[in-house]
Amino acid sequence: MFLHGSAVKTKDWFEGWSLEALIVVPILTVIFIIFTAVYYPADFFVVLAALVGLSPVWLPIVLGIIFWITWIHYIRLKYWYGFEKILLEIQLPPEVEKSPLAMEVVFNGIFNNGGETTFIDRFWRGKFMPIWSFEIASNEGRINYYINTPKGWKNFLEARLYGQFPEAKITEVSDYTARVNYNADEYDAWVGEYKKNSKQTQALPIKTYIDYELDKNPDTPETKVEPLTHILEIMNGIGKEEYLWLQIILKAHKKDAWYGIYKKTDEYADSAKAEIRKITESAIKRAQDLTADEMEKKKVGTRGAMLLTEGERNKVEAIERSLGKGLFDCGIRAVYVAKKERFVGITGAPMFRFFESFRSPYTELKGTRGMTDFNYPWEDIFGIRKAYIKKQQISFYKDRAYFYVPYDQVPVFLTTEELASLWHFPSSVVKTPGLNRVPSRRAEAPPNLPTLPA
Repeated sequence: MFLHGSAVKTKDWFEGWSLEALIVVPILTVIFIIFTAVYYPADFFVVLAALVGLSPVWLPIVLGIIFWITWIHYIRLKYWYGFEKILLEIQLPPEVEKSPLAMEVVFNGIFNNGGETTFIDRFWRGKFMPIWSFEIASNEGRINYYINTPKGWKNFLEARLYGQFPEAKITEVSDYTARVNYNADEYDAWVGEYKKNSKQTQALPIKTYIDYELDKNPDTPETKVEPLTHILEIMNGIGKEEYLWLQIILKAHKKDAWYGIYKKTDEYADSAKAEIRKITESAIKRAQDLTADEMEKKKVGTRGAMLLTEGERNKVEAIERSLGKGLFDCGIRAVYVAKKERFVGITGAPMFRFFESFRSPYTELKGTRGMTDFNYPWEDIFGIRKAYIKKQQISFYKDRAYFYVPYDQVPVFLTTEELASLWHFPSSVVKTPGLNRVPSRRAEAPPNLPTLPA
């Protein structure tokens, strides 16, 4: 109850104090039971007798829920490690003249909320929708773009990428993360996960390439501001035996689900519509408060959107633009790892604000798990929790784990426009030295050139 439904505010309270509800709530429950048994023994034994007497009713339900959750976890884990995934390295074209809209087209192409097909696939075979991982990795200062994809999607994905970027070079490669065999004796690390900080609705977008006007006038890229430059320059600045990795794990959004059972609700769309309604109703009330005449108040109530301020109108338009785009459930993770003698602690500092250039008037991507929010002394006693989190997150990065198993988390909702803003090929105006681009292509000589005399 502390984690779902109407208890969202309680969960937010726990997160605000950096307390893990799954640990704190059972402890508080045990304390409450002990307190009640000691100071109110009569009431305690009455309740206990009632629970025992009603156990034929509630116990099968509780055991059924536990069995269902365990079963879904088991078959999903079996399916997860049963299908083959590959890693593609994308060497950037020498000249990128297209806007991030080209990458949005690619994301639209892989938007697929199938794969589960029937309830038999979901509940017996453990199938789930395709999961991708779009990554930018700096290994000792050399920056590469990668996509971790189900093997069966390789040809389709390559066709989509070559269709937009014919001069790119796509190669199936071994996993670059394998070069780091993390252990606390040899390495140190900084790890973090990110989420939108908006408490109204995740349909409020981050600052996208359209806000930066990268979709306009591609003939003058030098006049544009590239929001990825901030991240690429941080990656370019690391040295020998240092590794800085960024991944966005994603799957197509369908609707709310509970362990394979789809609900009738959709948190994303429902919260977006509720926010639009709230803004409109607030504007109407503001206008109605300016008059005491009841007839005039009724007339005001029919105007609706006409009463919005420019800021409110922009906010509503931003939400509606998001609702019109393809939507993905996402997990965002960054990892900085280095040999202990090479580890630069200050490198982790800018990663707290890794996505600062994508902060909009409505929301931003801020740390949610990992080492982005260690604010209180109880979060890490004797360094045990930090050591565990470092090892855990690096392992999850390598497994590309965020959904289902072995690491099931609440997603960040990002539209294709937002994804294309966070992961696209920067234009050749971006001169970051470490970026791995295809060497400039040399044109072949025309076949009708005259032969020079010897």
